[in-house]
Amino acid sequence: MLRQVLHRGLRTCFSRLGHFIASHPVFFASAPVLISILLGASFSRYQVEESVEHLLAPQHSLAKIERNLVNSLFPVNRSKHRLYSDLQTPGRYGRVIVTSFQKANMLDQHHTDLILKYYRKISVFENPADLVWRSFLEFAQVI
Repeated sequence: MLRQVLHRGLRTCFSRLGHFIASHPVFFASAPVLISILLGASFSRYQVEESVEHLLAPQHSLAKIERNLVNSLFPVNRSKHRLYSDLQTPGRYGRVIVTSFQKANMLDQHHTDLILKYYRKISVFENPADLVWRSFLEFAQVI
C-alpha cells in the first residue's frame, strides 16, 4: 500500500517536472551553458600565489621592509649567464651566524671587534693532523 502511494506520488511529480522542462526547452538548454560561462570567467582572475611569505606575513611587516631595503642597497647579480658555482671557489666552507643573547646591537664597536678577532682566528687556522670535530664547540676550543 505504502509502496503504491509513493510510486504514484513520485510518478506524478516527475511527469509534471518533465512536462515543465519540455515546455521551456530554450531555458533549460541555455541555462547550464550560461552558468558555466559565468563561473569559468571568474577563473580568469584566479592566480596561484607561490610565495608563502606573501600568504602568511603581514603586508607592512618590518621584515619585509628591511628585506626590500637590503635588496635595494645590495643587489644580487641574477644573470642567467652566470652560474651560482662560479661565485665560489672549490673547497669546504663553514658558516658562522653571530647573535647576541641580550638583543644588543651587533654593529657597535665592541661586538665588531670581537667578530673580526674571531674571523682572524678562523681564517688563519690550519688543521695539521687532519682532526675531525663532532661539534662546533670542539672546534672553537682548539682555536
